[in-house]
Amino acid sequence: MRLIVCDTGPILHLKEAKLLNLLKKAGTIYIPSMVDIEINEISSAWEKQKPDWLNVETLSPNETMQAESLYLSGLLDFGEAEAIILAKRLKPEWFLTDDTEARILAKSLGMEVHGSLGIVLWSAAIGHFSYTESINALDSLSKTSLWISKDILSQAQKALKTIFDT
Repeated sequence: MRLIVCDTGPILHLKEAKLLNLLKKAGTIYIPSMVDIEINEISSAWEKQKPDWLNVETLSPNETMQAESLYLSGLLDFGEAEAIILAKRLKPEWFLTDDTEARILAKSLGMEVHGSLGIVLWSAAIGHFSYTESINALDSLSKTSLWISKDILSQAQKALKTIFDT
């Protein structure tokens, strides 16, 4: 099973689109404590709704200091910073984020990075969705708090046509 570290964005956006279970299909998901806290602050029902397959990890004091340094740089929020530090420890196959700065930093550290949109495309590519279900998933994701440009959405729709050879 693929090891994945995720920050707040993909969990929040996939949850809003009612697609959170795609993460379970993608692999074993780890989030740092701060991501859990951030989601709970956004959705008070999170503690009751949090899937049992989501693994919450506490950072060591030294790791917390590293995350604080990243946060204080002003480029990342604390959840993203903790997720990057957790990923450095766990060495996941995928790092999931919808944040540009977190994506750039994770890539510079040699991580394979994907976001919410990538999870939907991956799900289509490996057969979890039909073409129609994939288009509906993209539509649902585009109606969440995730900002997706018209160009990126169009590229994703073209990718689905290629995947399904339509």
